[in-house]
Amino acid sequence: MRTIIFNCCLFLFFIGFLFFSARAQSPPENTEPIVGWLEAEDFNEEEIDSSMYPIFQNDKLDLNKIDRNQLDSIGVLSLKQIDNFFHYRNTLGPFLEIYELQAIPLWDLITIERIRKWVKVVPSEWYNLSFRAPAAQSVLTIRWRPPASRQEQERSSNHWKGDAHQLRALYRYHTLNLKLGLTAEKDPGEYWINQRSKLPADFFSAYVALSGKRIVRQIIVGDYTVNLAQGLIQWQAMNFRKTPQLALLKKNSSHFQVHRSVNEFNFHRGLALQLQLKSHSLSLFVSGKNMSANLGYATAGNQLGITSFNSSGYHRTAAEIKGQGNVFQLAAGGRYSYKHGMFTSGLNFLTYHFSRPFIVNNRSYDQFSFTGKKWANVSLDVGFTYRNFHLFTEQAIDKNGSLAGLAGLLTSLTKTVDVAFLGRLYTSSFQSLYSSAIAEGTLPGNERGFFFGINARLSPKLQLQLFTDYFKFPWLRYLIDQPSRGHEQFVQLNYQPDKGTIIYFRFRQEQKMQTTSDQFAVVPLSPGLVLNRSVYRMHVDHAVSKTIKWSLRMEALRVKSWLDQKSINESGFLGYVQLGFRPFPGKFKGLMRLLVFDTDGYQSRIYAFSPGLGGGYQLGMYQNAGTELMLNIENEVIKSLTFQASISGSQNWNSSSIFWHYFIQIALKFHELAPSKIYKPI
Repeated sequence: MRTIIFNCCLFLFFIGFLFFSARAQSPPENTEPIVGWLEAEDFNEEEIDSSMYPIFQNDKLDLNKIDRNQLDSIGVLSLKQIDNFFHYRNTLGPFLEIYELQAIPLWDLITIERIRKWVKVVPSEWYNLSFRAPAAQSVLTIRWRPPASRQEQERSSNHWKGDAHQLRALYRYHTLNLKLGLTAEKDPGEYWINQRSKLPADFFSAYVALSGKRIVRQIIVGDYTVNLAQGLIQWQAMNFRKTPQLALLKKNSSHFQVHRSVNEFNFHRGLALQLQLKSHSLSLFVSGKNMSANLGYATAGNQLGITSFNSSGYHRTAAEIKGQGNVFQLAAGGRYSYKHGMFTSGLNFLTYHFSRPFIVNNRSYDQFSFTGKKWANVSLDVGFTYRNFHLFTEQAIDKNGSLAGLAGLLTSLTKTVDVAFLGRLYTSSFQSLYSSAIAEGTLPGNERGFFFGINARLSPKLQLQLFTDYFKFPWLRYLIDQPSRGHEQFVQLNYQPDKGTIIYFRFRQEQKMQTTSDQFAVVPLSPGLVLNRSVYRMHVDHAVSKTIKWSLRMEALRVKSWLDQKSINESGFLGYVQLGFRPFPGKFKGLMRLLVFDTDGYQSRIYAFSPGLGGGYQLGMYQNAGTELMLNIENEVIKSLTFQASISGSQNWNSSSIFWHYFIQIALKFHELAPSKIYKPI
């Protein structure tokens, strides 16, 4: 069956190439680059909401006001390209048109096309007008999803306290110096009225943010995320870890960002303040919020404490509802930083206090987990640029004196070759709570590793990306009852013959260890099973015309595991054909996808992102064998009202049942009801 699927997709691939003769004069929107970055690093979140993106899609960055951190955060530019940008702007003055980017050394057409959707040019004569009457954006978005399957309805009847409907409401108001937002969400299985807070949603979030250009740069009241240095002790915003996009290895983000997503765990609630005087900057925050935790008793003694947090945000069953908000967290900290020329440094500090203590159970890998009601972390980071070389490092310590550190080097060897080196050493006993640094594990602890990557522009149309990473775990980990090691290799060749066509070939291989299954285990501490996972992918995006774009993907996977003379082999295949169309520019657009998959089991499962509503993406896990058909439509009914709907049906080949999923979203743009703006940025 897998051979038949492969041949069918191969046939569709060659049929698609027949359309290449129809070159697109002005291709439709390119594939979202963030999705490519997420897929390249095996990002494993069920839903990627557009509000989690590091750059707000509806608020483009002005090339005449953009700073180095903002330009770097786009993630597609080398350090030399960034340096050339600011040298050009400082020498020749403000940009008059976006087409001037072609005059910057090393800025080729492919580079400009990649960042064009993030930036704009506001002519200098419009600045006074824009400051007197800043354009505001005011949008109310409502999303509704009925029960997705019969299984959800049964759970709602038998186990869940609420019904299986999902409802999400978001209001966003943005001006030049003010941001205001409200978020309310009810997940499937939750009550419409929260039983504890009595609010008309299970999760409610709000924020108000003010920004300025003098000493007080930013004030946030409400919900926000804190992002410090390279993430060893704190990073709550969207984060890229091991990635072939070398510019993303060095984290650059605002220390405080408003919390726009529906993540119910990874944020702070309180007050955040950022001050800056010349080269000195001070960022401080204080937060207090109730959290949902799983409670238990310590192995030694009879102490009730926290064993883990409910980070999913679901409060559907009696047990989940009972644990909602049962622990209070008080957090405070900040960062002092200094910048002089190409040298930057910072001191980061955090402290936490919980209403209940953390306790440790008798699991061996949990030996170094922190205990008690209080915790603290401190780190020091340094960055320095000299010619084509950029060095950065962060060294951290926790309350118990355990250390963790990383150091990296980004450099451009030639005009077409960029190289990155990064080493990390996280001791087995180092602990942190909201951290997210470059690592193989979820948190930076119990790991040693070395990363090496290359980006080479072989020609204006051809680019090579590759990296290799070697890692070692000195102590036991979850599902691994012994010290272990592994490695990972990634190679991708990108070919872009014209503006409307992107083709890439990818190979990824990973080898690490995992505890054996019960059939092999003969002792309480099971021996490690070597697991080798190889993935091959070919992906094509082609714009046939101004209104039609098609995509094709074929992905094959092979998993091999062995212990002594015993081995297990699994394989899988996934392929899809996708058609995007915009028959009436600006008014109506849609997307259709037909996906087929066939895998031998759980180990050979394959992940793929599917476009969601409002610019977000859903991460689907595909195992066994089946078919999925999806249709997304978006229609601007009137200038101030946008309607979006998503319909998908999936069927396993061993069942005759088809599971349908529906989403409906309405966005009301209040600012479009106001008189026309003074200007429209390019």
